[in-house]
Amino acid sequence: MVFEVNISWLGHSCFRIADCQGRVVVTDPFDETVGYEVPHVRADVVTVSHEHFDHNNVDAIEGDPVVVRGLGTHTASGIEFMGISTYHDDEGGKLRGVNTVFCFRMDDIRVCHLGDLGHILSKKEANALEEVDLLMIPVGGVFTLDAEGAKKVIKQLSPRIVIPMHFKTEALKFDVEGAERFLEGLDAEHPGHKINLFREDLPVEGIRTIVLDYK
Repeated sequence: MVFEVNISWLGHSCFRIADCQGRVVVTDPFDETVGYEVPHVRADVVTVSHEHFDHNNVDAIEGDPVVVRGLGTHTASGIEFMGISTYHDDEGGKLRGVNTVFCFRMDDIRVCHLGDLGHILSKKEANALEEVDLLMIPVGGVFTLDAEGAKKVIKQLSPRIVIPMHFKTEALKFDVEGAERFLEGLDAEHPGHKINLFREDLPVEGIRTIVLDYK
């Protein structure tokens, strides 16, 4: 059996992640006010980092998926999800509330989706995430980490592949930064709307930065 993870960016913080068994995880689906086309895709599992309209539109997802929310360990479709409680801002949640970071393994690639993380991780939070192969990280600032904050978190976690999210595009209606400042000085790959990853694609040294295009 060939182990392969297929990752598609559906816009904002929403990704479709499928493994070689055909299991599909969708992260943080959004509603029609965000600007991107609402993600009417089938999934077995949907993760929701927090209860804001641009991250919790689970009704749009087809296939009667299991919805995973909150901290702790959750198992759905044979996949174990670990939720770590963080904040949507850098004032302990006083401005925008809590945020759940989700880590899970598909085809031997450990994925970490930071949701709307708004602060640098504490040592305890960073240690709880353990080994990270693929990190999906917000970079647009205003409501989440900005370019500098994202780079600090990447340094904390030492992932092997980074995919930026939650940044300004022509379709997005939110007033946040684009990915340009985050990408300064990085040799980023631009494979298009989706990418297929194998375990052997993970770099032994350094970090691969992959920027997916909105479809």
